[in-house]
Amino acid sequence: MKPVDIHTFEKDLFRRKSPVKKLLKLSLKLFEARQIGVLYGTDHTKAKFLPTRVWDRGIMDRFDGRGLMGLFLKAFGKYVVTNRKLSPVYFFKKDRTGQIIDNDGVISHVLRNSSDYYKKGIRVIICTKSKTYIQPDEQKYVKVPYFSYDGNHIVCSEDKINADARIINQFNSKNSIYVYLPDYGILVINTASEELMEMEGLRFVQEEDLKSRLDILIRLVNTSSLAHLGLVPRKKRAQLLWQKERRLRKTSLELIENEKRYRELYENAPIAYISMNSKGWILKCNYKACALLGYNMQQLMGQNAQKLLWEKQGNENQLVHFLDRVVDGRITQAVEWQVIPRDGRPVWASISVEAIKDSRGEVVEFRVMLMDVSRRKTLKKQLLASHKMEAMGTLAGGIAHDFNNVLFLVSGYTEMLIMDMAKSDPEKKNLDVIMDCVRHANELVNQILIFSRQKKHEAKVLNLEDVIQKSMILIHSFLPSTIKVKIETDGSCGDIFADPIQIHQVIIHLVTNAYHAMEEKGGTLSVSLIKKVDVEPIFYQYPVQEKNYICLSIRDTGTGIDPDIIEKIFDPYFSTKKESNCSGVGLSVVQGIVESCGGHIKVDTVLQKGTCFRLYFPESHSHVIEKSLAPLNFSNHLAN
Repeated sequence: MKPVDIHTFEKDLFRRKSPVKKLLKLSLKLFEARQIGVLYGTDHTKAKFLPTRVWDRGIMDRFDGRGLMGLFLKAFGKYVVTNRKLSPVYFFKKDRTGQIIDNDGVISHVLRNSSDYYKKGIRVIICTKSKTYIQPDEQKYVKVPYFSYDGNHIVCSEDKINADARIINQFNSKNSIYVYLPDYGILVINTASEELMEMEGLRFVQEEDLKSRLDILIRLVNTSSLAHLGLVPRKKRAQLLWQKERRLRKTSLELIENEKRYRELYENAPIAYISMNSKGWILKCNYKACALLGYNMQQLMGQNAQKLLWEKQGNENQLVHFLDRVVDGRITQAVEWQVIPRDGRPVWASISVEAIKDSRGEVVEFRVMLMDVSRRKTLKKQLLASHKMEAMGTLAGGIAHDFNNVLFLVSGYTEMLIMDMAKSDPEKKNLDVIMDCVRHANELVNQILIFSRQKKHEAKVLNLEDVIQKSMILIHSFLPSTIKVKIETDGSCGDIFADPIQIHQVIIHLVTNAYHAMEEKGGTLSVSLIKKVDVEPIFYQYPVQEKNYICLSIRDTGTGIDPDIIEKIFDPYFSTKKESNCSGVGLSVVQGIVESCGGHIKVDTVLQKGTCFRLYFPESHSHVIEKSLAPLNFSNHLAN
């Protein structure tokens, strides 16, 4: 087909007095069609130039075409369609119950759905191979598949549209194109060039050429709509011009409001958005992107994304390869990648990229969505670490049970030797030493079983001083000699109601924190237990119980906690182990255990001078636990 020139077409459009008539001629030439026609929307009075909202039908107005049939249609087309009752085209009809419903037909469908042209723009409907869908016994309307064009893409609709079989037969239609004429009616192109409309599957073989001609047609329709106003009588022209201006003004205000809402949604979105051109230069971004990358909006826009984000990784072609994959249509959703913010510290981000293409298939913009997944990565590592610790706990528990079996034999035979030995026998002292060692080893095994959580959790009345003494047995085994341990307890402290295993876990966690804070330079670990009569001044923000409290304090002389993170140390999974020796190991667990016992926790910290955790447990008024440890005997080992 011959190439087309939009400027030549527009120039010809204004040469004659009737723009609509010229539009028919130019459209006929543009698509090398057999016939072409135009109708205008009206109401029962058949008056022209009525507002779209009062249209209820379309009246055939003009025809044009090639050859003798074209000349005949030009002269008698309106009478033909009127006598054959093919006009007017009604928008609505009544069903069997008398209710008004949408009428069938392509023309009525286009007019009904294109009246909001000023908001959505022209939408072209293309019906191909219409003749093949008509059967001899077919009813008035046949279902025909159709394509739509919005100025960017030709899309095959999932639905079918009702076409009038009588009109298809009357004009021997092989294909048809329908275009809405703003404020006038509809343009119908019958049997366009078969070469142009040739298809392979659901795609047009000459799709790019077809789209370029449709673009010209849309531009001609807009131009003829404006040119036609100059030929309308004076009063009617003023009315039409006012209607058009009012619609354009309303549409403009709506577009401004929509753009404002979109901009606010875009700029304040909780996800980072960046738009780049085909070369990787940033066109726009939102505030989340600025926060993630450490730049302000002025610094980001106009910069190259590769230079700002990827170049420091030592692979200058990384962004280029990535964008090439996007253009090729390969998977580019939720790809985890490290980006380099302004401070130089890599941040793990989930990146999704979409390539925006024009009508020719050329990439005009890349839209990038970034989500910071560093926390998710950290949580994943911590989850793996917790699984590893769980496995270690299971292993430690198994070893502890096997070790208990060895202790069972040693203690059993030692007790039998003691029973067979006279009290004055000098060798009895050696056996007593063996039994003391067995008791100490048994205590260590019990602590390992508690730490591996292989003993049942059960809240009961317990003496906190006893729990501290038992916990310190295990603690002494991993504290280095550079850390001195100082324990002070108040003998007047009563009992508390708690799970001994969980309280032991609390002490282990806090001592571990203190150890990390002092492992480099050493220091002093102080554990104290005192009785508090009134804690309301300390926890004035909480409803405290009117009773005595037992205060467990664990203090270190280490690095302390940075004031900037003091509010976060009890958050789940929070840790500063990589940044500071005082890590938040299990502090959320500690807080949960203390609060489950009805208690409260308070933290005092000074940088380079240490941290003190104070745990307040309400005193229980139940019976006092016997503080002395039961003697280790053969029956106790058998129970274990």
